[in-house]
Amino acid sequence: MSTSTAVGDLPDRVVRGNELPVQETGEYVLAVLNRALRGEDNAVIDGAIAHANTLNLPVLFYSELDESVAYACDRLFYFALGAFRELAQSLHAHNIPCIQILKRANTEDPLPSLVEKAAAIYTDEDYTHWDRAKQKRLLHIASQAVFFVDASRLVPTRQLPQKLRTTPAFRKAHGALKEKYVDLRKDVSVGLESEHKVSLPFSHNFAAYSDDALKSLVAECDINHDIKISPEHPPTQSGLQQRIKTLKTDILARYKWIRNNAALEHSTSQLSPYLHFGMVSPHQVLTEIESADVPKTYTWKFRDEFLTWREWSHYQAFHNPNIHEFESLPNSAKKTLLAHAGDARPELKTASDIINGNTPDATWNAAQREWLNTGWLHNNLRMYWAKQILRFTPTPEDAWELACYINDTLSLDGRDPATYASMRWAFGDAKPGYSEKEIYGWVAPKSDRAILKRTGMKDWIAERQ
Repeated sequence: MSTSTAVGDLPDRVVRGNELPVQETGEYVLAVLNRALRGEDNAVIDGAIAHANTLNLPVLFYSELDESVAYACDRLFYFALGAFRELAQSLHAHNIPCIQILKRANTEDPLPSLVEKAAAIYTDEDYTHWDRAKQKRLLHIASQAVFFVDASRLVPTRQLPQKLRTTPAFRKAHGALKEKYVDLRKDVSVGLESEHKVSLPFSHNFAAYSDDALKSLVAECDINHDIKISPEHPPTQSGLQQRIKTLKTDILARYKWIRNNAALEHSTSQLSPYLHFGMVSPHQVLTEIESADVPKTYTWKFRDEFLTWREWSHYQAFHNPNIHEFESLPNSAKKTLLAHAGDARPELKTASDIINGNTPDATWNAAQREWLNTGWLHNNLRMYWAKQILRFTPTPEDAWELACYINDTLSLDGRDPATYASMRWAFGDAKPGYSEKEIYGWVAPKSDRAILKRTGMKDWIAERQ
């Protein structure tokens, strides 16, 4: 890592992506923001600016949305473009140039021309196969130093011990480092030391786009238009801040008692889409939690779910690049599921019926329709949802493939280590069941008995039939 970024926690967050030198004739430091789509508390921005200051160069920020990705649909594109808009407005407020594009089929790739003139490149480091493909592409076209920046986690994943096998072991290791990185992040204060003009080959971003303009642009894209935009989850800082306010006033003090009831309006924060797209950092969320007028004895459960479980899933994805594949499940889970692949499946349904929530299971149907219509599903229902999909599909591999499609395409917080880890738990990456069952083998099944006993859940399910 360059000593130019040796401030606060940056030495532990910034790593070299290659061994190429800084390009002496470079005109700027280029920062490619893929999922760290925020202007504040962003280690990618901090690292790029710190390095630019030592080189006496300007910075340039770039983001793109590619309509050729497999999960491209109206819902995800509108949310991503909304996040782009918020980022551009924040950067403009600091007089920092940014280019944002919607990459269309059969159009010239603009990134190589920007890379060519860069002295060095910074980009966010995340760990799903979608994220790794972007990093690999950048390394392929770069002829200068590329730096990866851990901007998505409170504790940088690379700073945790190797070979942590269990959640308790991870919790212990993570907890020992948490306060260190809370304090180090507070020490990061990076701003451009001088103003520079950047000569750009082209200039476009979404800062001035209205909601209607974004919707019109999405409608023109060659993507899946069947998955509609979700008005329940606006991709705005105001929408995000309202969720944080609700978390502090209505959720934290009751969270450990209400978190499993999807029928309660404020049983969860619904921050996961904003965390996935990097519109808010874990440090920012933790700061808000700590500033709430709620005793820590009440907030510990939310902090554990938010920090331990979320960052545990990222740790697993870092060490298992194929976390999204059925083949990467534990051998014991695969063995027992495949041993029961030939079991009778009387509730077998077509993929279309499953996606539209037309199965014999009313609880599952309600959960699926909620996901289909809004792009977000309560975590407790996701656990039940992922277990039951094995009943409706011909083989466990088919079940996994369809579950990933729904996660990747319908869900605003899909394509994420946390959502893949949740599905892996359902498919046997957990303690085995107490007995061997049809279809599931030794993978523990899950009933909806407890779900139906929760206040309001029967009505919640009936409303979605």
